[in-house]
Amino acid sequence: MKECIIHFDLQARNGEIEKLRGLVMIEEGKKPTAAQILDMLDMMGYKASIEDEDHYVFAPAGGSSTFDKIVVKKMDAGEESFTPDPFLKAIAESMMEKNRRFL
Repeated sequence: MKECIIHFDLQARNGEIEKLRGLVMIEEGKKPTAAQILDMLDMMGYKASIEDEDHYVFAPAGGSSTFDKIVVKKMDAGEESFTPDPFLKAIAESMMEKNRRFL
């Protein structure tokens, strides 16, 4: 098992965005599941539900919540880093392909 730091934005009901981090334990070579991140959020005191499992977006689970949405921005497992944003991932992949052409 290895540690994976989860970087996420908490969009508060008042419109402010807090940049926070949490920790999830993962198997070597794997990325965290939305359910693992949901458990992490619960341990941090955020009662949430999975809104978009593919993009790691979470919504409040109760009516008394202080946030509108939680969006995972980056997952850092040391030498591995995962970004759930499909646009950012596409940009990074296209840049990597361009770099290979010049070698």
